[in-house]
Amino acid sequence: MIRNIVFDIGKVLLGFDWDRYIRSLYDEEIADRVSRAIFGDRRWHELDRAVMSVDEILGTFYAADPEMKAEIEKAFYGIGECVERRDWAGPFVESLKERGYNVYFLSNMSEHVMGSDPEAFYFTEYMDGGVYSCDVKLIKPDAAIYRSLTDKYGLIPEECLFVDDHPENIAAAKMLGWKGIVFKSREQLTTELDQALKKDNGHEKITVMCYGDSNTYGYDPATGARYPHEKRWTTILGQMLGDRYEIIPEGLNGRTTAYDRPGAAWKNGSSSFVACLGTHKPVDILTIMLGTNDVNKELGLSAEKIAKGMEELVKLAEDNAPDLQGYVPRIIVIAPAAIGDNYENSPFAYELTPEAVQISYDIAPLYRKVAEEHCCESIDATETVEVSAIDSEHLSENGHRQLAELIYNTITRGE
Repeated sequence: MIRNIVFDIGKVLLGFDWDRYIRSLYDEEIADRVSRAIFGDRRWHELDRAVMSVDEILGTFYAADPEMKAEIEKAFYGIGECVERRDWAGPFVESLKERGYNVYFLSNMSEHVMGSDPEAFYFTEYMDGGVYSCDVKLIKPDAAIYRSLTDKYGLIPEECLFVDDHPENIAAAKMLGWKGIVFKSREQLTTELDQALKKDNGHEKITVMCYGDSNTYGYDPATGARYPHEKRWTTILGQMLGDRYEIIPEGLNGRTTAYDRPGAAWKNGSSSFVACLGTHKPVDILTIMLGTNDVNKELGLSAEKIAKGMEELVKLAEDNAPDLQGYVPRIIVIAPAAIGDNYENSPFAYELTPEAVQISYDIAPLYRKVAEEHCCESIDATETVEVSAIDSEHLSENGHRQLAELIYNTITRGE
């Protein structure tokens, strides 16, 4: 459930057009040199971090281009010309407050910029509080600055929606369980935020949709049926997380990442994925654990192709979730437990080969790379989660507990 809406400030609730300002002072060549001196090598971020004094930071600007010292100084002390009041910001914040939401700010901001035009920050008077980078000596996308806000006000990450103009800052927030909207314009923000809040209405718990195969279904290798409800990792995870969470198991025996199985194309994980997201929306956290069936020799897939299948699912979530529910859920990519060494004595031995066993280990680093490229989280369960000695493929009862603990630790890392 969304209870808290958190805004970046610069280029969101107020205008800050450095490029326009600098080019109003100098010709193109000098403007480029001054800009590089101030913003190159992340020097400007040190102003927001406020660990160094202003004089020390100015010294780094001058050192970057000594011939431009006078021009740099003039631009720096005229910074107020960059700041533009946005008259809509205050009423917009007030409207969210009237709808019952808490509103905060989380901004990379220096005292120098704030002091250049204090009146432009008028909207903060309507907010419940916030954190400036210069006050905590931290800057986005460092996870610590997000935690400084949630710790200061006792906020639950999954109940926070963050608006920022930098995608990397939204990605960092999502890694901690926040929801996010990348700001592009007032009109776009209004549309996407209204959509998210409307579809979140009545959403009282943090939903965790667990998309997987028979090991998410809870297949019992001893009986060929299903583990009792209380022994499945999805149930155990729900007990560990507590009443604030709702676990939604979406396990299908034989499901692949994104490939048709001979005679059972409906087990292709990509075919029902968006429908499941739509069925259970809004989804706060999405875990995807697939790949065990992909290694079977009948499909002939390499580790790289299986990772491509996992990436296809991540992309489907990224592309479809905004329309379905207003935001992309926090995504956790899981490399499943590897095939056991005793596979030759398994009832499923006809599907497995030594190459398949190796591939079940090889997918983990590739999954991790997919997660990194899409700003998701990843879990490697290949060697840490136990499969049953009966068939070397399905989780033992102990394996279900181990997997629940791994996912619990990942979900709660930001709390």
